[in-house]
Amino acid sequence: MKIEELSPEKSLELITQVITQARNKFEENGFIYMFWGALIAIASISQFILLKNEYYGISWYPYLLMPVGAIYSGFYFSKKKEKAKQNQISKMISALWIVLSINIMVLGFIFGTTLRESLIPVILILLSVGVIISGVSIKSRLLLYSGVFINISAIISFKLDWIYQPLLMGVVSIIAILIPGIILMVQLKKK
Repeated sequence: MKIEELSPEKSLELITQVITQARNKFEENGFIYMFWGALIAIASISQFILLKNEYYGISWYPYLLMPVGAIYSGFYFSKKKEKAKQNQISKMISALWIVLSINIMVLGFIFGTTLRESLIPVILILLSVGVIISGVSIKSRLLLYSGVFINISAIISFKLDWIYQPLLMGVVSIIAILIPGIILMVQLKKK
């Protein structure tokens, strides 16, 4: 087997092609950002409503939608993988989101009582890491800025009264996940 040496121009072209393929994959998956943005908003705002109506004992129940959403996402992406071959950047972003999702669910369902008022800020920080790295990896300023917005919101939420943290997370998920997902899908349709 002959090994071909790549010129700097060919190497740059190859890297650009891989990034473009990964970007196209995630623009196609603007749906998954819309899905998770809506799901997080519904669960968070529902929790806020339950807390405001003093249903403290069951206020976490809306988050039971998260494992259901994870199962749906798994089926969604398994069907996508059958149709399209993933490049290395897409695989890394997928692995990142799997690891972050598992950690967020473990924190929420197992360590929620330990973290208490810090749970939502920590979840927002982890969410911001995923969105920022996704944005940097596929060179999407929209996702990068969304991730930075989520991160700033996470820091602010440490100072927010705990009962309003779910409301903040719901609003942030609409602004920084749902809306960018819609924009990504619209951009894809324009292409």
